[in-house]
Amino acid sequence: MRVSTRLRYGLRFLARLTQLFERAIPLKAQDVAETEHLSPDYLRQIAAMLEARGIVRSIRGKKGGYVLARPPETITLLEVVQALEGPIHPVECLANPSFCSLVTSCNTRKLWEETAACLAGFFASKTLKSLVEEDKR
Repeated sequence: MRVSTRLRYGLRFLARLTQLFERAIPLKAQDVAETEHLSPDYLRQIAAMLEARGIVRSIRGKKGGYVLARPPETITLLEVVQALEGPIHPVECLANPSFCSLVTSCNTRKLWEETAACLAGFFASKTLKSLVEEDKR
């Protein structure tokens, strides 16, 4: 399994916003892009996806930028994964049963269902706050 650049960049962006949350300082995508060595246009696309899901909000103007829309302890990594990647389905047949003719007799389907549940549970147990706090250890 591979994690997309969209998710990796999104988490790095959100970690920065989490660090500044208490001070309510808006962060410009351009500044994050420079510091994190990311494409500013790509980061803006990611920010738009996160804004559409209520994870970040944008503030217009010269002193504007992005801030978290809610406290970091209330935003789970599962929300972020789903906002940037969609539902967790390690194999296509979990999302689309008509994808495979063996869906009812597949001897590996239970494995993939358990994998999806484990991943969802893991990401649901982590918040942006815990992500940043774990980084400090």
